Amino acid sequence: MRLNIVLMLLITALLLGGNLDTFAETSKYVSVCGKDKTIIKWIQENKDGKIYLTTIQSDERHEYIIGKGYKTESWKLCNQISNTDLTISLDNGTYSISGKFKGKLISTSVKSKGKPWYQNIAYSASHILVKTTSIEYECFRPDNIKLYTMSATKKNIENFDGMKAIRIEVCLTGFMSVFWKCNYYFDAQTKYFVGYRGVNDGPGTPETKIIVLR
Repeated sequence: MRLNIVLMLLITALLLGGNLDTFAETSKYVSVCGKDKTIIKWIQENKDGKIYLTTIQSDERHEYIIGKGYKTESWKLCNQISNTDLTISLDNGTYSISGKFKGKLISTSVKSKGKPWYQNIAYSASHILVKTTSIEYECFRPDNIKLYTMSATKKNIENFDGMKAIRIEVCLTGFMSVFWKCNYYFDAQTKYFVGYRGVNDGPGTPETKIIVLR
């Protein structure tokens, strides 16, 4: 069904004289944590050989520029409620961080730990784990803007939300791996992100589950 819709939109874009390189695709998900339920919107646009991905959930907006090998080149985090408008970019092994985070102005740099940067692993994981089963990567936590090294490991194909899905387990590296882990799910055929399960905060926090909005 989803593939047919995408093909129809592509044909329409061509008939109207559109450019496939700048075709934007939108996906919607439902995130449930305890009694809280929110909608997540993804907007993907391919332009100039790069992927421009925007995700929106409640008052928070993330903008990613994704380059060769699905590696993140820059990430912008915006949230008017928390007074945040922050941009991080990577160049020659150094992250440049600038803008406002929770009302405080920031202008600093952080050295890469030598791992690839996949800030949105929900988008990148199924693509980068095609020929390998496990990778280590870097990402920043949105709540504290600290750089962490993570591990993503491809597991089994399982039933998830009524479909066959590849489960990819993500956790911290080293001894910290025993304290937290979560699972991302991807359609076994299309490799699209279709869901998530994991506890995102401290002990006693309900599990968060994300599924495709139908």
